[in-house]
Amino acid sequence: MNAMSSYLGNLHPAYPPFSSPVDVGAIRQSSISWVTPIVELSEGQTIERTQNVLFPYNGASQSEQPIRSKNHRRATIDNVPEEILLEIFDFYRLDAVVRSRGGRPWKWHRLAHVCQRWRRVVAVSPRRLGLQILCKSGAPVEPILDSWPTLPIVVRYKGSRKSKPLPDNIVAAFHYPDRVCDIDIGVTSSVLESMIEATQRPFPSLERVRITSNDPAGQSVLPSPGNFMGGSAPRLRDVYLDGVVFPFPELRRLLLSADNLVELRICNIKDAGYFSPDALVTALSALTRLRRLEVHFHRSTSLPTPSDADPPFSLERAALPSLTFLAFHGISKYLEGVVARIDFPSLTFVIIRFLNEFIFEIPQLCRFIGRVDALKSPNEVIVKPSQDNASITFTQRGERRRNLGELFLVISGGPLDWQQSSTTQIFTQLSPLLSNVKILTFGKYPSSPAGEEELDPIQWLELFRPFRSVWNVRVTEKIVPDVALALGGLSDDEAPGVLPALLTLILEGHRDYPFIQEAAERFVAQRQLSGRHIDLLG
Repeated sequence: MNAMSSYLGNLHPAYPPFSSPVDVGAIRQSSISWVTPIVELSEGQTIERTQNVLFPYNGASQSEQPIRSKNHRRATIDNVPEEILLEIFDFYRLDAVVRSRGGRPWKWHRLAHVCQRWRRVVAVSPRRLGLQILCKSGAPVEPILDSWPTLPIVVRYKGSRKSKPLPDNIVAAFHYPDRVCDIDIGVTSSVLESMIEATQRPFPSLERVRITSNDPAGQSVLPSPGNFMGGSAPRLRDVYLDGVVFPFPELRRLLLSADNLVELRICNIKDAGYFSPDALVTALSALTRLRRLEVHFHRSTSLPTPSDADPPFSLERAALPSLTFLAFHGISKYLEGVVARIDFPSLTFVIIRFLNEFIFEIPQLCRFIGRVDALKSPNEVIVKPSQDNASITFTQRGERRRNLGELFLVISGGPLDWQQSSTTQIFTQLSPLLSNVKILTFGKYPSSPAGEEELDPIQWLELFRPFRSVWNVRVTEKIVPDVALALGGLSDDEAPGVLPALLTLILEGHRDYPFIQEAAERFVAQRQLSGRHIDLLG
């Protein structure tokens, strides 16, 4: 008996029965049959799994399971061809992967423990069935690694805030760098250092790495340069770092080795982990297959001093042709430095959160958006103020209102008048791109703005000024009085110049208060005098 059979024979798990039928036709449609073609069965024939099918402790016996068809032919499960078993196992795998949302390897060992024949079917189809070994804290895993010497390894360790050493199982997994395909680990600064020491060699099979900080301060810092993964992980596709600080040249070297990288997320960057816009663009420039990029600075990150300012923006720009999703949290100056140096022509979704800024100068961002086909001509704009921030959504739609692209801007911090001033600044600077906006909405917010401030009517008029082509304006209840009074306070000469293309004005609840209704109707009457009819609703 070989080592693998010996190991499996010594395990005695008990598993719950199954009761759901499996339609072979559905299996045929769902399975990816690139190893063995499925054998054709009679029309309407199904393979049933009932409570008679048990997963015995010793794996030496199993109950007979009938196959039923329209003519009531019967056969035991032992007569089911192995290629059919493989298709069923693959269907079980697909279902398990969907249920776990891809979060962990599926439990293929449950099938391998049923009987010798099922073990053989599992063992000879490791690629088809996506067999992987999960390494986490707990029972020793080295016997499994030795028994299945070719299977990929998945590393999972949540860790804790206490500076405990890495579990033996995790260290053992790192002794097989050519087999590790997935790492998801939580670290403190000391654990991060020991992890770097255990991962000095290249990881040629690694496809995904996720490292999060467990330090109370939310930041785990590598105290001295290491040699993380030997600077080489050529199959790497997904990198997620949250509050983890590597020397950026070391991280850049790893990224430059990953020609297949499609997702890069670096979150909760504080002062110790700061890297310049130029350094970021240099690291990104070779990642031509990257589809998702997220760079999140922590709100406590300090601005660079003038002596540390970046050099003038280069006329030459890099390009990431495959990138479709971009998220940035930080200061506008930093983002200006990035988008001045790089283009993302295929972008369709952008999230930008500006942190604690009142004055915005974003000329490079405006030019950048103007170079993105799916963002440069939005049709709809939605503004949502709240206690903590104001969000602005720019949506570009195509035929049948199909969403082509979306830019989501969030302005963090400040009272409502601060948010409105910042929103007006952004609209004013983006005004060349707003000529096609037809729908402008001021949406509801979950809580009342701090202090319930009354806004200066002039601020509202400045906010409306860039929207020369809007047909439809909708305003929710809490800010209806401010908007109605601002519009109703216009003179007969001024009224035609504010929202000149407006056809429908929806002021929710404006009829509940006579002075608000009077102001709204005054604006509509003024526009009527200039030959422009407006429907007043709400």
